[in-house]
Amino acid sequence: MAEGGARILVAEDQASVAEPILDRFSILGYTTRWARAVREARRELHEFSPDLLVLDTTLDTDGLELFQALRFAPEHPPGGVVVLVEPGDVPTRERAQQLGAAAVLMKPIRGDELVDVVEDLLTFI
Repeated sequence: MAEGGARILVAEDQASVAEPILDRFSILGYTTRWARAVREARRELHEFSPDLLVLDTTLDTDGLELFQALRFAPEHPPGGVVVLVEPGDVPTRERAQQLGAAAVLMKPIRGDELVDVVEDLLTFI
């Protein structure tokens, strides 16, 4: 549910992936921000203080390195981190799960699947 206008940060370098996600979340009433690189994501985590992070593993550097650094930081979103991985990248999927991702989804992302996961996660905050 978008009750309370939950804040979602999408850290994804490809506009073709990020823009439909942002549009969908905006329609549902979420407040969204888009970070295209790790440095920008770090800044947004601090300034925007999102309730949930959707994180691509193939940002300008390894997105999982950002997640690993974030795991125990005060900026860690209370709703968790949804990690997006490339199709067939089982090692990255397993690493994200070991690091404690709230969910791991393979690209291409189906809109309904991501929305369902995010809404479930946001019900716990």
